[in-house]
Amino acid sequence: MKSILRDAFKSDELEQHLTDVIAVDDKVAVEDLADKLILVEAKYVLDKFVGNGGFEQADDYAGGNGPELKKWAKKNVASIRRFLKKYQSLSVAEHQ
Repeated sequence: MKSILRDAFKSDELEQHLTDVIAVDDKVAVEDLADKLILVEAKYVLDKFVGNGGFEQADDYAGGNGPELKKWAKKNVASIRRFLKKYQSLSVAEHQ
């Protein structure tokens, strides 16, 4: 497995999104997803937690669904933020 996926999978929410939604919709193996697509999807999943889109993950992150889900959400947000920080150069390279 390529390192970007291994790092992305440190967030179970991002792993589920890439594996069960994006790869299925695109009819490809998750290992064949482009790195830039993985980065875009990571930003989307992070936004589900901290954005204003009305997602259930935002309620989890705010603690509205109990302390266990809040803990789970905070872990996912931290993992995705670390992932994005590590791979932000992909996004920068795309615009050069």
